[in-house]
Amino acid sequence: MRTTLRIVLILLLGSLLAGCLRSENKKTNLPASQGKKYEVLVVCSQEKWEGAVGDTLRSILLEPVPILNQKEPRLDVMRIQPKDFSGLLALHRNVLIVNTGEQYAEPSLLAQENVNSEPQIVVRVAGPSDSVLVEYMSAHRAELLSFFEITERDREVDFNKTYRQKAIGEVVFRKFGFNMDIPQGYKIRNDKPKDFMWISNEFPQASQGVVIYSYPYSGKEIFSADSLTAWRNRFTALIPGPSDGSCMTTAEAFLPEVTPLRINGRFWAEMRGFWDVKGDFMGGPFVSYSTLDTETRRVVTLDFYVYSPKEHKRNYLRALEALIYSVSFPADEAAREAAEAESEVK
Repeated sequence: MRTTLRIVLILLLGSLLAGCLRSENKKTNLPASQGKKYEVLVVCSQEKWEGAVGDTLRSILLEPVPILNQKEPRLDVMRIQPKDFSGLLALHRNVLIVNTGEQYAEPSLLAQENVNSEPQIVVRVAGPSDSVLVEYMSAHRAELLSFFEITERDREVDFNKTYRQKAIGEVVFRKFGFNMDIPQGYKIRNDKPKDFMWISNEFPQASQGVVIYSYPYSGKEIFSADSLTAWRNRFTALIPGPSDGSCMTTAEAFLPEVTPLRINGRFWAEMRGFWDVKGDFMGGPFVSYSTLDTETRRVVTLDFYVYSPKEHKRNYLRALEALIYSVSFPADEAAREAAEAESEVK
């Protein structure tokens, strides 16, 4: 199904935009899309690319990812001439088409799903002149960035659901009382003590880790950076390093940043920072999500870390971040079902 959305929907719905696209996504007979995750194919003339339009696009799409050990762009960018947008290039998973001309009365941003391939998002940004388009894109840089990032994230969520490991999910539910889709490749490394669990996906040159733990709720101050860090260090001490007596801890050189947010209606305290190994030389980025389980009056934290000394870390970390969007507590599910039933009655 092809769905066209105006920028106003992005502004009003935010993260719900990609959810709408995913809910309407149906299998088609289109060929499989090409390209890498978080890679955008920009279709733009050479003149525009070398001018203010190109400068603005690069400043938006290549903005550095915050809190990574090395500089990595928010999106990878390929650029081609409009005349070359055909064949395999037209099958790219993320496409941004840029146009200007008198036929466009005002600037606009339109998105189409699965135009030439599946899954695919084709975004068209247009305006009456280069100067108007530059001003428009600059004003909506966050929305333009988040559109591609959220679309890719939700593809990851769908993948995790399709290829989830039921057995690990059942262990997580028994220990912590919530559901989460954990895809193939992850293995349980340690599930003791009862309020702790360590899962990881190991590659030859990298590692993706999931650390789940819970502890008693003592008041809203428990979601401060100091408190979250103290609890994090208590539990990550159970993750051994490569040498005797070494263990994971939170890096002291960089103060972790905490951001309150809502995911699927639930409050989470997101904390981003860097980890290292006490007694050894290892480290990398982490992001944790902490919430209150109102049924048990305990804080539940999902801590995601990446170790990738020789490779880029962005996509490894983003794949981990997508896991939080599959988390659901029974109370949340019951509330949603009640709300849906009420809306049907009305």
